[in-house]
Amino acid sequence: MKQTLLHHLWHPIAQAGRQFFFAAAGQQSDDHLVEVVRRDPEAATRLIQSIALFSIIGNLAIGTACATFLSLYWSRCDECDRPLRWWLLAQGLLQLNQLPVRLVLYLSVRSAELNGSSVEACITSLTASPAWRTSKRVALVQYGWFVLGMVWWMHTESCPGCPGISKLTASIMLLVATRAVAALMVFRMLFSENGREGDEGAPKVMAATPSQIAELPVVRFEADNRSEPGATCSICLCEYEDGALLRKLPCNHHFHRRCVDKWLQRSKRCPLCVHAVDEPCSRTAGAD
Repeated sequence: MKQTLLHHLWHPIAQAGRQFFFAAAGQQSDDHLVEVVRRDPEAATRLIQSIALFSIIGNLAIGTACATFLSLYWSRCDECDRPLRWWLLAQGLLQLNQLPVRLVLYLSVRSAELNGSSVEACITSLTASPAWRTSKRVALVQYGWFVLGMVWWMHTESCPGCPGISKLTASIMLLVATRAVAALMVFRMLFSENGREGDEGAPKVMAATPSQIAELPVVRFEADNRSEPGATCSICLCEYEDGALLRKLPCNHHFHRRCVDKWLQRSKRCPLCVHAVDEPCSRTAGAD
């Protein structure tokens, strides 16, 4: 009885959470992060995981530092000639507000990588979600609040009752700036390395022609095959419904026809094994 009650309570919460953090199947995203993943999924996966993990640690560190300091010295910090305590309070809340999105981003991309599913589909779903849009708005507020805090900190002349607040404010600003610089360095390192490899003969991203797409066979999914591997489209991450039209690639991987047709209009390579549709393939999907 208790487990049944918990299940009834948890199911709508989990459903609401998924709808908040992930967009509906087939919904497209114009976020620049999708283009980064499309350009080089492997390098983008490492980039996203590195930045997300660094952000998670930074969010926790800043939120914890602000909460601890203000709980000890809140009343003493009202003697400062600038409202730095309010800046720290809002900064800590903004950092903690970003934590769930960063955590979901890291776990989702890592799960997609381990399961061999499409990272681009994962990022598309995340960046088209209400949670991601909210996070971007919060990031704009956070940027403005950072600039305001910088102005207050630079013009703080005295804070006799709480001298440590100025050092904490400076430390948090330094951590935020370091995180941005580190993200830029990781991006340049990963994609510069990839650019050098591309000059040595790595395959370029090329779209399939309409005739190449049309020549690929179309099959109809039958419900009794649901227990077999590949019963989920790795692009939209949705299970195949009975009678759904699937496109079969030369590598024997299957996808929703509408999903893979859009994919092939941008890249002629399979989302799973990166085999081009205009090249012969002796492997099968089960042998990957």
